[in-house]
Amino acid sequence: MILMGDRVPMFKLRPYRSLVVAAFFVFVIGGLLSAYFFGEEAYCTGSHRGLFTLIVTLILTLLLIIAAFSRYGFRHLRHHRPGYKRG
Repeated sequence: MILMGDRVPMFKLRPYRSLVVAAFFVFVIGGLLSAYFFGEEAYCTGSHRGLFTLIVTLILTLLLIIAAFSRYGFRHLRHHRPGYKRG
């Protein structure tokens, strides 16, 4: 949390909570599905499905995390002029 002066924290720079929760659920469900496909050793295609599911899950999770923390990319929002006071 970044503070504006000594008074008010800038809550507008917090990550999007819903995207972080969605990334967690995508990671857990995709990991379980991938583990299920890896567990099928009877078919060779099962391991390929597991690897494909794992790669897609990791990419989706990474994109959701990047989108959730996108507010941190805007450094100009953190600037605070010493003489500027909000009413």
